[in-house]
Amino acid sequence: MGYSIALIPPFLDSIAVYVDKVLLSKFDINSTIITIYSGFFAFLTGLIILIFTGYSPVDTKSAAIIFLSGFLGIFYLFAYFKALTYDEGSRVGALFQFIPVMVLILSFLLLGEKLLFKQYVGASFIIAAGFLLSIQRLETGIFRVNKAFWFMLLACFFSASVYVLFKLGVKEIGFWGSLPYEGFGSLAATLCILAYGKNFALLKDTKKVFTKKIVGYMTIVEFLARVSRYILFYALTLIPASIASVLMGFQPLFLLLLGVGLSVWFPHIIKEVVTKKTIGLKLGATAGIFVGLYFIFL
Repeated sequence: MGYSIALIPPFLDSIAVYVDKVLLSKFDINSTIITIYSGFFAFLTGLIILIFTGYSPVDTKSAAIIFLSGFLGIFYLFAYFKALTYDEGSRVGALFQFIPVMVLILSFLLLGEKLLFKQYVGASFIIAAGFLLSIQRLETGIFRVNKAFWFMLLACFFSASVYVLFKLGVKEIGFWGSLPYEGFGSLAATLCILAYGKNFALLKDTKKVFTKKIVGYMTIVEFLARVSRYILFYALTLIPASIASVLMGFQPLFLLLLGVGLSVWFPHIIKEVVTKKTIGLKLGATAGIFVGLYFIFL
């Protein structure tokens, strides 16, 4: 059952990627503002859960671990939204497959989950596919990795840390008891971002251009993201963190299908490059990801 549940988040996240892309490109909403909105939404969701489930005393260490997972979760979003401003949604979303590689390493170091040789082989395939998705050819003919790749590498590290930390803390607190602490961590990270530089002034300026339509889109995407995150957290109580992250490997396929469909039928909403060469590249990279996931998961 845990395996089938873990397949729901990559589908929901794929939808969220394209809604995020619309917010960033069509409505020109700053990536920092979306991150701040996400943080407050996560906190309010955790607070609502706390009201309905009630407070139960927990040990300080476990609470701190879950708090840290929520804190790092916001910085994962910050890096992810930045990456999405530099590249197509399907390419950016596919780079989430670096997460299983990092989760394997962190699970080995923090959770004692053992790594096999074939898992290293699978990780190599995923890394190679990530580079294939991210290279850009310049006018000089030289290839380089685009900016989105580096932001996604940072996002994947934060996300992998969230997986492992939540898995570590939920053992003592339980699923429902963990969610409010995760929300508190999200709030703390959001306040840090808000206090940094001119972000508070940026938020005040952005409020002037908020419309019901924009707020509606942001609420929809945050609802999808929260449902996805909580389903994933629940899956972590049933299966190993490394396996849960590997099952997210279906996301590139969902992203590719959604990207092509939206570009063909709704080009005024999302317009990705859908030439035979580009689709072939994405399919090849996606196949490489699946091969890597096969070696890791088999």
